[in-house]
Amino acid sequence: MNMVRREFAFVMALGATLSACQDTTSVTVGIGRLRVVNSVFQGTHAAGALPGAVDVLVDSAMDGAGLAGLPGPALSPGAASGQGAGAHAGAAALFTAAGYRDLPSGVHGFVARVSGTTSSFFRTGAGEYVPKQFMFPLPYTFVLAGVDTTNPPDPGAVPWAMIADDPFPPPADPAGGLTARVQVINAAPMADPSGGGADITAIFAGGSVSDTVTASYRSSSGYINPQAGTYTLTLTASDTLVLYSGTVTLAKGEVRTFIVLSTAYATTPGPGNTKVTNLLDNQW
Repeated sequence: MNMVRREFAFVMALGATLSACQDTTSVTVGIGRLRVVNSVFQGTHAAGALPGAVDVLVDSAMDGAGLAGLPGPALSPGAASGQGAGAHAGAAALFTAAGYRDLPSGVHGFVARVSGTTSSFFRTGAGEYVPKQFMFPLPYTFVLAGVDTTNPPDPGAVPWAMIADDPFPPPADPAGGLTARVQVINAAPMADPSGGGADITAIFAGGSVSDTVTASYRSSSGYINPQAGTYTLTLTASDTLVLYSGTVTLAKGEVRTFIVLSTAYATTPGPGNTKVTNLLDNQW
């Protein structure tokens, strides 16, 4: 419930910002973007579960923003038209490289299921339901993460989780230019041996500077705005288990997302069963 309130408030804030923008750096009005993160595992129990492919239907279709047979753990192949919001120095389509696909703004219905089946993950005790959401002309990350051990899927195996991303400029850096902006998305069911995920803490440490954020399972940490520079990124679960440690470089004006995925089951989660995808969502 907290995640729902936070994401709703964020979307409303972005919507207010969008309506106020009249310059050439505004997001293209009428076109949103959707990327899909697949961290779904299938098996009779967590220890024996393996990554599984998923089908995603948007308004009952597996084309456009939808797709068929997305393997796991993986990010959707991008298919966005044009650049992200803002003036970019290069010709690369940043939204495409970040896995986004075009999705017109408006109300859309979503279905996600084990590839090649007709049974949706989105279920209650009474049966299947089709989540519907008004999509602003903004980028979103659709997180599919969980361990599916039954047929049809258990109602709690892979619940609905849509995250509104932030395409707008980072704040001004007192040292000149802009800071960077980063978020961490937790899509790692095997960060806990139960297969039920765990809170992941991310520490960006560089020199005397350290920024710490926590991402609950299937949600975002929210954004922080570190100064440009080189950092050691350390991800931990349950306060003590180190899932990842590596060097990341953040440039002025970059908007980045670090997506944490599980690659396999482990009795002691760590770097051997964790994958971190570093995505440049936008550049200002």
